[in-house]
Amino acid sequence: MTMSLFCSGELIRDPERKTSAKGTGYVTALLKAGEELLNLSAFDSGIADRLALLRKGSALAVSGRLQARPYTDRDGTLRAGLSIVVSELMTGSLPTTKAAPKPHRDRSQRPAGAGGAPFDDALPEF
Repeated sequence: MTMSLFCSGELIRDPERKTSAKGTGYVTALLKAGEELLNLSAFDSGIADRLALLRKGSALAVSGRLQARPYTDRDGTLRAGLSIVVSELMTGSLPTTKAAPKPHRDRSQRPAGAGGAPFDDALPEF
């Protein structure tokens, strides 16, 4: 039985590019959605490329095929892990290079070339 899932959360580590034994490239990531940790796998090249641009702390929403995968934790306890093969990926924004800060402008003065006196914040009398 195939089950689809839509969820949102935050990446708790940077995505990783990987290659399967057959030479197929894909991207994995770990998403925290509420109290759950979900392993994400993106095989579609467009989705994989977009996921690879994100970084730890990025907020995103995904939908895809949900899979339960057993794993053994550090203490040797068998646990059920959840994994999503991502078919849709939505983000608020992609990371950009940090822009240089804008110079501070004295707001009490008129813009250059406007002429006249500084702005007056006094209220007129009625």
